[in-house]
Amino acid sequence: MSYSIFDDPFLSDAITNFPSLSLEPSITWDGFRFNSSLESGLFRLDQTEQKTLSGLDTEILHLNLEDVPLPDLSASASITDSDVENEPQDGSKEESGQDEAANIWKLSEVFQKKPQTELITWDTFLDERHSEPVSGYVSEAGARTYHAIFQVAGENVSTRSVKTDALLSALFEMAKGRSSAVFVWTEKEKRFTKYLTQMVAEDYSASILEALFETIARVGITTKLLTERIEISIDHFSPSRVAFFGAAKAALYTIHKYLESYRQQVLSLLQLKVLMGKIGKLVTTMGECTETVRSCNTDQAIISVLMAKAADVSIRHPGVGKVMQAIFGRVCRPLLEQLSEDIGLSPVRDSDLSSDIASEAQAFVDGLLNRDHSARILETQQSLTLLRSQASQCPLLLPLVGDRTNTTTLELGYTFHTISELQNRASSYETARESLLVSGARSGPAVPGTMPTVRNFNADDPDVEEARYGDPFHLDLELFKFDVASVPALEQDDLHEQILYCLDSPNVDNSPFDLDIEQALPLSITPLISAQHRLLSYAVLELLFQQHHLLEHINLQRHFHFLGHASFSSRLGIALFDPDQTSGEGHRRSGASTGLRLQARDTWPPASSELRLALMGILSDSLATTADRALEGSMSFAIRDMTTDELEKCRDVDSIYALDFLRLQYKPPNDVLGSVFPPDILDKYDRVFQLLLRILRLHKLTQTMLREGEGDHKIIFEMHHFVTTLAGYCHNVVIDLHWRKFVDILHNVKLHIDRKDYERTLRTVKSQDYLRALHDRTLDNILHGMFLKKKQSSLRRLLQDIFSTVLRFAAARRKESLTSEERELPAQFRNQVRQFLKGLRVASQTDSASFQDGVNDDEMNEHANLSEYLHLRLDMSGYWSGKVTGAFVADVFV
Repeated sequence: MSYSIFDDPFLSDAITNFPSLSLEPSITWDGFRFNSSLESGLFRLDQTEQKTLSGLDTEILHLNLEDVPLPDLSASASITDSDVENEPQDGSKEESGQDEAANIWKLSEVFQKKPQTELITWDTFLDERHSEPVSGYVSEAGARTYHAIFQVAGENVSTRSVKTDALLSALFEMAKGRSSAVFVWTEKEKRFTKYLTQMVAEDYSASILEALFETIARVGITTKLLTERIEISIDHFSPSRVAFFGAAKAALYTIHKYLESYRQQVLSLLQLKVLMGKIGKLVTTMGECTETVRSCNTDQAIISVLMAKAADVSIRHPGVGKVMQAIFGRVCRPLLEQLSEDIGLSPVRDSDLSSDIASEAQAFVDGLLNRDHSARILETQQSLTLLRSQASQCPLLLPLVGDRTNTTTLELGYTFHTISELQNRASSYETARESLLVSGARSGPAVPGTMPTVRNFNADDPDVEEARYGDPFHLDLELFKFDVASVPALEQDDLHEQILYCLDSPNVDNSPFDLDIEQALPLSITPLISAQHRLLSYAVLELLFQQHHLLEHINLQRHFHFLGHASFSSRLGIALFDPDQTSGEGHRRSGASTGLRLQARDTWPPASSELRLALMGILSDSLATTADRALEGSMSFAIRDMTTDELEKCRDVDSIYALDFLRLQYKPPNDVLGSVFPPDILDKYDRVFQLLLRILRLHKLTQTMLREGEGDHKIIFEMHHFVTTLAGYCHNVVIDLHWRKFVDILHNVKLHIDRKDYERTLRTVKSQDYLRALHDRTLDNILHGMFLKKKQSSLRRLLQDIFSTVLRFAAARRKESLTSEERELPAQFRNQVRQFLKGLRVASQTDSASFQDGVNDDEMNEHANLSEYLHLRLDMSGYWSGKVTGAFVADVFV
């Protein structure tokens, strides 16, 4: 059985005998090799001798019990050692033996060892007699040695040097645009100069100091000039200008405060240079923006240049771009607040500068927002003006209960998260206001002695209770309740935080959810503006259909401007064209009928008094039978404003211009209806009325010629057929088709409003402006079908020539003798009709091509069908195209 020293538990050779270190070269890196000797004598060990442990005597653990006497057990247990020590010693051998036996376990070398007072630390190994060798590097020889070498080697070097702490303090002051004992501001040259031509400091050479001076001087010069220009430019009190320079001063204050916070921590010029590198970007950007803003004359220009500058800086320096976003928000804030007032989101402030700010806000809207946003804002302003003038007690105009400020201001956001929050706020606002409009809130005149109030909305709760008006027997328990929300909280200084974040953070991450500043403006304000636009539009639509009876006014135009009232059109034709009517005030008093007797009188046009006597009675009687009594004053006959040349044309009773001086005039009773009947729409009604009056004249004329029955039956039948077909086409096809669609939409809107259906109402008609546009488009379609559009001038000219030929033919028949030219009128009429039919065919093909190419909407297909329809009605039997020959003309047209 083999035996090893490692198997003996009482041997320590395994831990005391270390193998010697090998000095042979190895592929292992020398840094991981140990050397058995210490090259430096800085540390020493007092006991370095190696001694082997003495062998263990196993006999020491042997106890011989026979040699140890047992203690006397007869002694009392109460006797203690202290009592025994106090008794007199009699020196007996038995007692000494017993003491030695009791102290056998006490080790004198342990209990009697002198305590060691020195602590075992690393300092005890320090050799105080050791000294390091002198370094051979000049930079480690000390600041004075380094400085002395540069003074000897340099040329024209000042013997005076600046202390480092004094130099740091002077550079700090220069960075903030201030002079010091070292650097002085020269007003004439607009720059900082050194008090000493060549300046040195301990640890720094003149070239290093010169480069550092140039770097910090640029920051200081920009800061100094920026401060001066801010103070000068404040004199021009433009909202955006004042806001920008206020933001610039706040930014400078934050930068200087940041510098002061690091003043005690910066101990070297290198640290100061690194610090100035961050600040230089900010100060340079602010200086460039200041120079640009000072050259702008309007707030719109200021916002435009700042938007472009912020977009450019955000690409080159993202951190500075965040600061520019905060400044841009401050610059836009006055105009956004004014815009909030203009559309009714905030109460109107009493200020002398409100008109100036309002004009700047309007320029801001027109110049920076696209056409759709500008149109929506304009519609919202118009709706608000109408409600304030016609329904001052509308719930949208009343303050919210529990809202001390009643302020909802447009704000800017630059992230999708912020835009989402703005959208939620707008949705909550619209939901709250919508419930007030559809839950019985009144928009009519207020009852005297009462002040209606509206409940405040909760942005987190979409369910809003019904509005509650002032009740004298109701005690509001929350009247004296402290409302935390009513106390205006301190606004978070986003500019201050962005500047500190830009200076403190080494890298600024560009989040993919950040928005460009050009996109941020429309996306931020669109939700709230759209909500307010919808609310005000519904309130105005409700006012139009329920209180001002828009449908009745629309039908009024159909009855009179479009001659849809049978009694009115018949009596008007008789009063104008019947030669059997008499004229004069005497006959009027006697009760006899009177008329203008066109083409049966010597002088034309008639006097205004004669016109009024002949026509106003017809209009009044017709209005009394078809409409409410309140509408009678809105319609009247009037004399058209015409030029001298146009009046001369009216003097010829045989021309188509003879009745152009007569105008049927409609005046909207209030501004709310005026928004649906603007002057351009009334002008289109007048153009249709003018054409229908000409057709009515020709129809009465051809009927008269047929009744006379004196020769020329064929041409008279042709003329009568043409005029009758054209009249039926205008009344029963063009007007009826488009007007019925328009009126059906209005009936649906009124039905939704009566049911308080907010969403369906706005889905059918988005606003009163959309209603006006629908009204205008209906009239445009009617004008197109009646060939009254500008692009249909060729067809309209052919139609006017046909009318003139018929009138000249009728005038020629009243004469005893005809000229050669008048004898050619039947052939001229037939040729003009054929040319008109060709024009209808070309117009039908053109409209069809436009529809197929997708240039126009579905209505172009209807226009093509209408042109083709009139062509078929005029030439259904092929008479004008020459397909029917030898037939009796009366069988064709009758």
